[in-house]
Amino acid sequence: MLHTTHTEEPNLTYDLIIIGAGAAGLFAGASLPNKINGLILEKSASPGKKLLMSGAGQCNLTHGGSIKDFITHYGARGKKIRTVLYRFSNDSVIDFFEKNEIALFEREDGKIFPKSLRAKDILDCLTSQCQRNGMKLCFSTPVENISYREPAEGNDGLYVIQTGSFVFTAKKIIISTGGCSYPSTGSDGSLFPVLEALGIAVKPLHPALVPIHVQQYPYSDLSGISFQNAAVTLYSKEGKRVAENIGPLLFTRNHFSGPGILNLSRYVTEGMQLSLSYCTGKSDEVLIKELTTALSSSSKQLLTELYEYFNGNRNAEGRESEMPKRFLETLCRRAGTDPAVKASAVSRILLRSIVKLLLQDRFTISSTDGFSAAMVTAGGISLDEINLKTMESNQYLGMYFAGEVLDVDGDTGGYNLQFAFSSGWLAANSAV
Repeated sequence: MLHTTHTEEPNLTYDLIIIGAGAAGLFAGASLPNKINGLILEKSASPGKKLLMSGAGQCNLTHGGSIKDFITHYGARGKKIRTVLYRFSNDSVIDFFEKNEIALFEREDGKIFPKSLRAKDILDCLTSQCQRNGMKLCFSTPVENISYREPAEGNDGLYVIQTGSFVFTAKKIIISTGGCSYPSTGSDGSLFPVLEALGIAVKPLHPALVPIHVQQYPYSDLSGISFQNAAVTLYSKEGKRVAENIGPLLFTRNHFSGPGILNLSRYVTEGMQLSLSYCTGKSDEVLIKELTTALSSSSKQLLTELYEYFNGNRNAEGRESEMPKRFLETLCRRAGTDPAVKASAVSRILLRSIVKLLLQDRFTISSTDGFSAAMVTAGGISLDEINLKTMESNQYLGMYFAGEVLDVDGDTGGYNLQFAFSSGWLAANSAV
C-alpha cells in the first residue's frame, strides 16, 4: 500500500484531497472514475480502524433486499437521503466488491458479509483501489485548519489545509472524518470546530447504536440471556410514544443491549420511559386466559407450569416461544411470589402482575453508554448544508461531505456502511 509518513516530504498541491481514511473516505478514493493527483489525509497511524471493527471484525457491508426498504432505517433522516442511497444502492455496493474479486454472501437475517468474514479484506481492497486511482495516503496527519483561497487572476480557488507539519492545497476536498464514536480509532469529532469556524452548521452530537441504562435494573444475574423478538417501545417523560421496534434484546450485567435496544438509542434522553415485551404475538387478555386454564388445576410449581407453557407454546407467527427458566424465576419474584408456589394457588391478581411484566416491563432511563461504546454518532453536519444530489456544500464550491460526519445515523445491519459507501461514491463522482 502506497503511503506517506512524516518522515517523507509529500507533494503539497493536489487536485483532490480527502480528509479521513475511514469507510466513506476510502470508498470515495476507490470510486473515482479516473486516475487523478490526489491525497487522503488520516490523523491515525493507519487507515480504516473503525472499518476493521465493523460486524465484530467480519464487516457487515450492507443489507439485502430492495434499497427502497432502507429508508426507514435512518430515522427522520431517511427520506432526505433517499437520492443518495438510490444513486449508489446496496446492489451497487455488492457489484463493486465482486468486481474487485471480493466474494460476498447474504446471511439469513439479510446482512451482507465477505465470504472470508475478514474486514481486513475489505480494507485492503479499498486501499489498493485508491492507489490505482492515484490517491496517496498520508497517516498521522491531523488537520488543524481549513481555509479557502478565492480565485484570482485566472487561477482557480484553492482549499488550504493546515496540518501539524505541512500545508496542503487542493482544488477540491471531500470531508469524511466521521463522528465521535469509538474515539480511539481517530473518530473523535476534532474537525467539527474547524468546520463550525467556516460557518458550517453542526447538529448536536450524541451517541447512537449504544446500550441503554435504566434505574433499578433487575437482571444483573441474567447476563447473556436474550430474546430474539422482543418489542421495545420508547416513551417521552410525558408518556408520549416516541419510537418502537421489534428485534433481538440482550441482558448484560448492568444494562439492556441488542439490536432492538441499539436501534432506538438515537432517540434517548435521561428520564424517558422504556417498555419491553418479552412475549410478542399475544394480548394480555389472551395470555391471562390461557395461563389461568393451564394453572388452575395444576399440582406443579408455578415456575414449572410457566416454563412448560412458554417453551411449548407457539406465538402468532408460528415460532416456538423462548422463555428461559431463570428469567421466569426472576419475573415471579419481581411480581411478589415464590416461583415454587403451587400453580393452582396463584391468584388472578398475581397472574396479572406476572403478565404485565412479560408484556409491559417498564423502566425509567438513566443514561446510555457514551461515545466510547457507541457504534455511530447521531448529529453532525446539517443536511441543510448539503446539496444531496452531489454531496457538495451549499456554501463552498468544491467542498464535499461523506459518511458519519453528516447528521445521518442508521440501524444496525449494514445500514451505516451503506450510507458511507453511497455518499462516498456520490461525493467522488461529483467532485471529479
